[in-house]
Amino acid sequence: MRIGFMMNYSPERIAFAKRHGFKSLELMAGPGDGYFPGDPGWEAKADELKAAYAKEDLRISCVAGFYINHMEPGKEKECADCVRGTITLAKRLGVGVVAGFAGRLVNQPLEASLPKFKEIWGEHAKLAEDNGIKIAFENCPMGDVNTPSHGTNMMCTPYIWEAAFNEVPSPALGLEWDPSHFIVMFIDPIGTVRKFGSKIYHVHAKDAHIYTDLLSKYGLSYPGVVEGCFPGLGDTDWGACIKELRRQGYTNDLNIEGWHDHVFRGQLEDEGTVIGLRYLERFVVQD
Repeated sequence: MRIGFMMNYSPERIAFAKRHGFKSLELMAGPGDGYFPGDPGWEAKADELKAAYAKEDLRISCVAGFYINHMEPGKEKECADCVRGTITLAKRLGVGVVAGFAGRLVNQPLEASLPKFKEIWGEHAKLAEDNGIKIAFENCPMGDVNTPSHGTNMMCTPYIWEAAFNEVPSPALGLEWDPSHFIVMFIDPIGTVRKFGSKIYHVHAKDAHIYTDLLSKYGLSYPGVVEGCFPGLGDTDWGACIKELRRQGYTNDLNIEGWHDHVFRGQLEDEGTVIGLRYLERFVVQD
């Protein structure tokens, strides 16, 4: 197991990762990046990217390629091409996991999206299986106050995971587990690992803190009650979570997802990322 962070490919981010002791990364990729399938000369650029990370012993543990609403009317082909391209890129790079959202029929109950989920992800699962790739759905609801209300990603609660995996019983489909979203919804993160450990293919190391003084006065929707943050600055018991991930056989990496902390952002973003690394290193001996 290694610790890394989400990044676009660039020599500057590689140098930053190497300087501070990160050992892995989640590669963000999409059309127009140069190395994404369909871009001119993408194969050669992808090979250069792969060599650049290998030279610095940075492992690409996941390709992040489709954080979009796949069920948005009129976007079907665009979204499908994005998933197929991400799988093709991962295979070229020798990476076994791709990640993103499952999509959702907005303003409808989560269960209403199950037929569309079966239609869309049943096909993508076949392609992923044929190429030896795992698809990991992040559990961010993408809704109001990071809850399912008005959200755009159906794969956000344990009960809908079970229903979705029953609809498409493919070993290619699993989870990009992120405990910060459980904190916001008052779900025990460790319980989700115990139940779905075999389906966790990638981990987002991101946390959240709930200010209970504001919660008791104003409720969950009040600005500032919920605060996204880096690992070690929130309410997740990372030691217990990592131990349970190990118990369930998780062997992939932990990649920090930034951009959400209310203090360590902008010019302080990199400082927060390193704080997250130093905290997680208490529980992980990077191989």
